[in-house]
Amino acid sequence: MNKKLTAKHGIFIILVLLLTTSIVGFAQEGPPIPFEDYYSVETVTLNDGTVLELTTISGPPTPPPGFEAEHPAIESIPLAATMVSDVPAFNWSFGCSATSAAMIAGYYDRNGYPNMYTGPTNGGIMPLDNSRWADWVDGAGATRHQCPLSATHDGLDGRIIKGHVDDYWVQYGSTAADPFYGNWTEHTYGDCTGDYMYTNQTSNYSNSDGSTRFWGYNSGIKLQCDALVGMGGAFIIDGTLGFRNFYESRGYTVNECYYQKTDNQYSGGFSYADYKAEIDAGYPVMLHVEGHTMVGVGYEDPNTVYLHDTWDYSTHSMTWGGSYSGMNMLAMSIVHLDPPPATTTPVADFDGDGDTNISVYRPSNGN
Repeated sequence: MNKKLTAKHGIFIILVLLLTTSIVGFAQEGPPIPFEDYYSVETVTLNDGTVLELTTISGPPTPPPGFEAEHPAIESIPLAATMVSDVPAFNWSFGCSATSAAMIAGYYDRNGYPNMYTGPTNGGIMPLDNSRWADWVDGAGATRHQCPLSATHDGLDGRIIKGHVDDYWVQYGSTAADPFYGNWTEHTYGDCTGDYMYTNQTSNYSNSDGSTRFWGYNSGIKLQCDALVGMGGAFIIDGTLGFRNFYESRGYTVNECYYQKTDNQYSGGFSYADYKAEIDAGYPVMLHVEGHTMVGVGYEDPNTVYLHDTWDYSTHSMTWGGSYSGMNMLAMSIVHLDPPPATTTPVADFDGDGDTNISVYRPSNGN
């Protein structure tokens, strides 16, 4: 699904969710379950009795009090750790989920998938942090870090038209109408994860500024992205599926996409062994806790997870199945790409057949 939904379609979806009218497959909707300030869950029961949970994650732009003492930056990764190297660490840029997705996409941009980021900075190779781009002060007077891969913005990284920030951002936590609404034509999705994940998009999809929604089962079973597409309606307003849509918009093929609760939440859920298998295969992992989204980049037995948390450029750690800054481990969003396409590199015509090209895979090593 590469096409964005229309504003009219989006408004209809919100009304259906809020008023619990007739989306096909709905039987009843439970009341919201309050948790931390950055996390809420609504339950939806389908006609066949299946229960889904709609989780809203709106992790804060800065860490909660006491964070530094609980999760200090790791200055030196232990030799016993297994890590995915070359994964960018970005400061929070208009949503923790969109920022985490941008870190993962940035890793792939640097390693064989060069269409993830096509801007002018760093020779077109996504940098390892977002310090290359100047901070911006929003209308509420709050300083916001910027990253064009998570949220495009007029004037940022050579852009000369309105983008994600212009159209959707008011201030963190805002549920006011998006700035574009009734004032100018909304930009066409493109270039940033926040667009496709529906992050910050209040008027069309009821995501307050800083928040992203994720559908999942109330069990340890994987919720496949294709299942959400099959359900249609409000079910396609989903951060994991949106991340897949971003990849596909960049011209790449996704071969696996699902959201799964972790085994500390439900028996049979995503396990430490599953996480290790992702890291061993070279996949950074989108990791959700109850109120924040981060990127798992490594592990150390018996149960340590190394991660980038969107609050600095450092690596931090947590215990598998435990909590991070008071927020319990919740779920994983897994989106796998087909192997990187070969690139064509001109070489000398050594055999005289007129062929001066060979196809090779050359991962980037840019800074």
